[in-house]
Amino acid sequence: MTNFTAKQQLTIIVMIVLIVVAFASLAGFIITSVQSSSIAPPSPQLPLTRSSSPIVPTSSPTSPPSTLEPVEGIWSQVQTARLFDQIAHQAKTLRGLAPRAEVPLSFLDERDMTSILRQRHTSRDYDAQLAPYIELGVLPDVPVFIRPRQTPGLYEPQQRQLYILAGREENNVDDQALLAHAYVHALQDQHFNLGAMDARATTTDATLAIRALLEGDATLATALYRYGDLSAVDWPHLTALIIDAEQPDYGEKLEQAEHWARIQRFPYWEGRRFAEALLEAEGWAAINRAYANPPRSTEHILHPERYLANTDRVTRVTIPNLGDVLGPDWTLTLQDTFGEFVICLYLEAILSPDSAQNVADGWNGDTFVKWKDGSNNQVLVWRTIWDTASDAMAFETTLQTMVGQQYLPAWPIEPPGGLIGNWWEIESGGVYVARVAHYVTLAQAPDVDTLTRVVHALP
Repeated sequence: MTNFTAKQQLTIIVMIVLIVVAFASLAGFIITSVQSSSIAPPSPQLPLTRSSSPIVPTSSPTSPPSTLEPVEGIWSQVQTARLFDQIAHQAKTLRGLAPRAEVPLSFLDERDMTSILRQRHTSRDYDAQLAPYIELGVLPDVPVFIRPRQTPGLYEPQQRQLYILAGREENNVDDQALLAHAYVHALQDQHFNLGAMDARATTTDATLAIRALLEGDATLATALYRYGDLSAVDWPHLTALIIDAEQPDYGEKLEQAEHWARIQRFPYWEGRRFAEALLEAEGWAAINRAYANPPRSTEHILHPERYLANTDRVTRVTIPNLGDVLGPDWTLTLQDTFGEFVICLYLEAILSPDSAQNVADGWNGDTFVKWKDGSNNQVLVWRTIWDTASDAMAFETTLQTMVGQQYLPAWPIEPPGGLIGNWWEIESGGVYVARVAHYVTLAQAPDVDTLTRVVHALP
């Protein structure tokens, strides 16, 4: 530039800078346009035909925002993040919950996602969770091997983090629905504190009920996102999809147990039906209120009309401390409440599903305790209360039949010491079944003398 004056040189430099800026802007516009063209714009909103229901997009019920072509590296994450923004926008609109804070996203490869899933699942005490079912005979006592299943995304409440699997070759509508499901869990956590909800559940029955509220709510919102209209939902497909994404493989022997499949499905299937009943009755506000006044038993989940009417409250059943009766060598190792759903599974050992449900329908409360001594002897006491005397009689009759089948050989004996009820001597000790008004009690001990002392101590 030696042939140009200083003023001319300055003019040339300014022109070069302007040209560079213009080309950079044009390039950015082209990149943004290419990315935007692969994402469907937010759809206009129309009211659902169902009363008290949220808004849904006018796009095809089976077509949430269009999928993205996979791109390696950072651009793949950028595109996935942009798609997730659209998923989150629709999910929060359909669910009627605005986020209180931005949900942090972490993009993981398959190995890291598997590691997160393994940490999540192995941190749970499955032996303690399965013990009540095994003790009642609802589940077999088999080894459990936890193997995580892959998922496109999950929300982890402890970290308040949403993890997304990056680099998937295909990002289909089911994957997007699972991301919507995970995001609804994040919204639930922000508004209702999932950790506090879990802490409120101290029994098997209450745990199933709380999980049914959480998963039923999220499954219902996911169905609206995935299908647009509840009448169009393929519920078996959607339920299985979510279970596979959130639950691990527990090992072949447990997975083959029919009752285990139903226990796993309960929070999603029956929980969704519970949430749908509340939605139809009073809209999302009713579901929101349920977090402040959660269902306290599986009875409320199975019969949402009773929960809504608040006409069938669960009765707390007490069993006195048996330590003084049994002696210092005995320790309480289990105390739990099973509830209507688990009792129904238990009764199916000798009854048809419909008959078992009819008997279990009269449940009003129960407490189960197990005591063990240093020689591994055990005492079991299960005390239940029923809505009517007729309901109690039906359960008592079923228990008497089950004793004859489960404890073969079982020899009926006269009640000792002027006590009432039905008594049997079995190879491992003695069994007792009795009804007093609405209460039915089942007890088992390693010998008839111990059983007699236990029964004397019961109300």
